[in-house]
Amino acid sequence: MENKFIVGIDVSKLVLDAVLIITDERDNIHHIQVSNETKGLSELLKWLKKFKDFDLNSTLFCMEHTGLYNYPLLTFLSHHECRIWLENPVQIKKSLGIQRGKNDKIDAKRIALYALKNMDESKLWTPAREEVNKIKHLTALRERLVESKKRLMVPVEEFKQCGDKAMARMLEKSMSHAMKGIDKDIEQTEKKIKEVIDSDDHLKKLFKLVSSVVGVGFVSAINLLIYTNEFTLFDDSKSFACYCGIAPFEHRSGSSVRGRTKVSHMANKKMKTLLHMGSLTAVKYDAELKQYYERKIEEGKNKMSVLNAIRNKLVHRIFAVVKRGLVYVKKNIENELVLS
Repeated sequence: MENKFIVGIDVSKLVLDAVLIITDERDNIHHIQVSNETKGLSELLKWLKKFKDFDLNSTLFCMEHTGLYNYPLLTFLSHHECRIWLENPVQIKKSLGIQRGKNDKIDAKRIALYALKNMDESKLWTPAREEVNKIKHLTALRERLVESKKRLMVPVEEFKQCGDKAMARMLEKSMSHAMKGIDKDIEQTEKKIKEVIDSDDHLKKLFKLVSSVVGVGFVSAINLLIYTNEFTLFDDSKSFACYCGIAPFEHRSGSSVRGRTKVSHMANKKMKTLLHMGSLTAVKYDAELKQYYERKIEEGKNKMSVLNAIRNKLVHRIFAVVKRGLVYVKKNIENELVLS
């Protein structure tokens, strides 16, 4: 369908900045700011309808993925059957290169220009299923509980490091009930996540496939399901590796400039960390990857570069088992795919 109208939206907690570009009048930029609530969203739609020949069916709405703040807008646009492009912020920043100045209006304009430039490659967003939303919010709750536990332990560890063990013991004793309560809440939250997965055949199968890869534990598996929207948002392992910031890029210009191969710092840091932890586990428990790691280290390769290569191998294995519908089984040094 032809995109006659492009709407780039910068989303924040309280307000939305929207920029409209009419493809036949590309130099004419229109801007509006509305509240990020039902009333403001209605104002946005009313404003758009003032433009000559405006039609939702020929309009592409583009915005960055900003998590919870997107929810009211996505719900509203979905209700009106709008075409939505939810793009990774990293992709937009990389595409536009170095930009001068920053405010909400400028950001909305950049999003609109990105959509205009790349609309032929747009991938329309589809809402996550209710089951995926459930595990998403439960996982966020679990992360907050884990973080709360870590924060409570900070002063205890500090006193231990300073040698004041008596003070550390006193603090631990004082918050023992709170810590037990948090542990119980974490356990119950994980139990609820498992119940949601087990109650849905598709999620249950995907979870089984993904967690069969050595190095992919419970937390990594559920985050993979969430961030890939059940492996519908990424076409292959390479695109997901780029999203996680682990895909190596060669730094070369002409015949004289030859820098080290590097990875992008713009990435989903959470998935990058989970994959790093997974690579450490895989090196320990997967004979093939352990052998690969030791061989590369003996060759003088940088430790982190080798671990990053293993992270990429894990991503490749994850997407392979999902694509083929086969669990991953390691057998001595050789690993093979078998029917699930």
